[in-house]
Amino acid sequence: MSSYKYNSIKILVFVAVFLLSAGAAFAAPAQPVAKRNSLPTQDATLYATNPQPLTIAQCGQCHPNRFADLKQSGGKHQFDCRECHEVFHAYNPLKNNYAEIMPKCATCHNPPHGAKHVDCLNCHQNPHTPRRVPMTRMLAGICSDCHKTQASELKQFPSKHTKQACSSCHYERHGYIPSCSECHEPHFAGQDQATCLQCHPVHQPLSIQLSTDVDLRTCNACHPQVYSKWKGTRSKHGKVSCARCHTKHGLVPKCTDCHVPPKSHSKKLLEMFPKCLTCHLDVHDLPVKKDRK
Repeated sequence: MSSYKYNSIKILVFVAVFLLSAGAAFAAPAQPVAKRNSLPTQDATLYATNPQPLTIAQCGQCHPNRFADLKQSGGKHQFDCRECHEVFHAYNPLKNNYAEIMPKCATCHNPPHGAKHVDCLNCHQNPHTPRRVPMTRMLAGICSDCHKTQASELKQFPSKHTKQACSSCHYERHGYIPSCSECHEPHFAGQDQATCLQCHPVHQPLSIQLSTDVDLRTCNACHPQVYSKWKGTRSKHGKVSCARCHTKHGLVPKCTDCHVPPKSHSKKLLEMFPKCLTCHLDVHDLPVKKDRK
């Protein structure tokens, strides 16, 4: 017999012996539980009193995370734990009865979001922090079911915001309002977010709405030459806010919206020069009498 065949047979015999011994070990009957030599000493005084129900603070001793959640963000769920947990300390891993003993949202709540969204824990993942709803992929896909006005605005007034998923801005949790500066450069250093929203409705940002008290440094960001002229003019227009004349962004008003032709302007003169700025040159830096020599 060749040495190769001899070695192969040795290996096969070794594997067979190993498997047989392993099988015997697994098949061996369980060892009997060791019995105590003596029973514990009876002490009836241990059960002489009637136990008092646990306080909420005592619940927190074993469930510190749940206690902290309710303390910090419990909202309307800040009441006695036993109002929801009528059955507790009854979980049995052999019965796998966790779902049976957990309270059901429908015990107290009617479906607030209609028949379409009834699986509460998909969004309210932690019932001990009911208003802290993380922005999950599933939640991001159903925003328009509740926020119809915002969805309608985004569709009716297309902008770059329309192309973004709701979770791009409201990414942290449901109800999170981001700062505009998270994505956008301010019009001027130190600009407060409130001034952004004065002009730009967030779900239709191109529908710019000017308020009369708008910070005029905002105008300077896009119209620096005009702003510089207006800022330095000695005419009465230097005391008038941009938004007083430009009531809508991009609107170029007519002089006659504010002014009536002075008595010194005859009908013939007005017919010869129907455009005020033919003579008054620059509406943002009008000539003044002090400049005349």
